[in-house]
Amino acid sequence: MPEGLSASVAGPSTIFPRGYLWVTAVYYAAALAGLAVGRWLPLWYKLTAAAGLLLALLVFVAAVSIISTKSFLVSRAGIRLGLPTSTRRRGRRRRRPKYVPWNYIEKVRIAGRRRGAIVEIILTGDAPLALRGFRHGPAWKALRAVLLLIPFWYLLRPTGVTTPLGGPPRYRVRLRGVTVDDLKREIRVIAPANVTVAMVVRRPASVSSATLARGRMDPAACRAAGRP
Repeated sequence: MPEGLSASVAGPSTIFPRGYLWVTAVYYAAALAGLAVGRWLPLWYKLTAAAGLLLALLVFVAAVSIISTKSFLVSRAGIRLGLPTSTRRRGRRRRRPKYVPWNYIEKVRIAGRRRGAIVEIILTGDAPLALRGFRHGPAWKALRAVLLLIPFWYLLRPTGVTTPLGGPPRYRVRLRGVTVDDLKREIRVIAPANVTVAMVVRRPASVSSATLARGRMDPAACRAAGRP
């Protein structure tokens, strides 16, 4: 019987705050605005610079999208999210992991994705505020988004993996190099019996949907196809 399960988490949320990639789009838009107002610059220079900046943006997004770290660990005590203890990345809050005990986990939901799976850890209603996260108002959310524009400010923020989502409070990670069936089986062995481990299956179009689509067909087309 396994005592623990460790898997690699893919994507920029392993080292950056959630939504940090939008900052690069803002920088690119600001650079385009600077090129647009520069009347002394020739048109060919503006177009070349814009294309070069776009290429750099795409390369950066592609590079951070393939990042993977061992940020998902399942044990008898609960689930650990965050950078491994051996990491040397800067930022105290960024290195701080999130421990979610089993008694505060209501359900573990697993959905298959290309080359891996997405795992959602849904919390119970009595989970402490430290796990559920603070629900900030619109003004504070806007301020936090603006602060991310400051270079290296992300070092003072927790990573997206350790940041809970709302409605219901949950954590979401994208695992790489695992299969849905193996993941469900191993988590089911480790998790307590009162924790639900569910697998989300993409269902094909239902019979009622097919019937509805058939009813919307043109009557002449139905007669031509030999249908009533």
